[in-house]
Amino acid sequence: MNCRVPFFITAVVCLASCSSRTAASDGWYSSYDQAKAAAEANGIPLLIHFHASYCGPCRQMNQQVFSQPEVQHKLQDGIASVEIDVGQHPDIARQYGATTVPRDVVVYPGKAPETINVGFKSMLSYLGLLQEISSKGTRNVIPLKPQAAVVVGLDGFCPVKLLRDKEWISGRNDLTADYRGITYHFSGEAERQTFLKDPAAFAPQNLGCDPIVLYQDQKAVSGHISYGVFFDNKLFLFDTEENRSVFKENPLKYSRIRHAIKVDEFGQRSIN
Repeated sequence: MNCRVPFFITAVVCLASCSSRTAASDGWYSSYDQAKAAAEANGIPLLIHFHASYCGPCRQMNQQVFSQPEVQHKLQDGIASVEIDVGQHPDIARQYGATTVPRDVVVYPGKAPETINVGFKSMLSYLGLLQEISSKGTRNVIPLKPQAAVVVGLDGFCPVKLLRDKEWISGRNDLTADYRGITYHFSGEAERQTFLKDPAAFAPQNLGCDPIVLYQDQKAVSGHISYGVFFDNKLFLFDTEENRSVFKENPLKYSRIRHAIKVDEFGQRSIN
């Protein structure tokens, strides 16, 4: 059984003749706007239960269903639930096509409103409905695109201080600049501006990849600052002490190689 909503009644008459029923103490948001905002912020379904003070089945559900702790708990289990008195909020009722009560409408994230129940439901039936909403809402969650990990160049040491002054000075977290997908830290704003004018002159060669591995295996493997060599006013990093020694024997051979390396290729595949 359900009650037809008398939309022809004006708001003034409705307020005079219809008193809002007492909502369950737990489970419901205090307003439509709060529930809608919570649903959007958390990516969970919005459940709207439409009722009216003149509706017998609505009062019956209030006494037999919404007063039960199990239902009150389920109303907030991955759901933003709110009760709407169609007499007090005819605009919201019209928006969701609530022409009869009791009625339940659910809005899943990114989906159109869906009427899922019209008429009286027992406690067990309503619990099943809430479980279905919660489960479906979890399945419909759109996973956020994972943020790419920040690749910090030179382990956070300032590249300008290193190349220009041959000093290992740690950079500041609030002074950074990106170059070819790598974030570099700087000891001061002056060093940062110097880097921005010509980043290729201060960044390690081959994005910090070991030139010996690049030459011999055609693979991008990150070098370590503990195995670094300055040659021709450029910094080369190596994966091992052995590779650094090989480079020192014939630096021209390995310093002239050119590869279009990308950060996401480090240690993953051969470069053609």
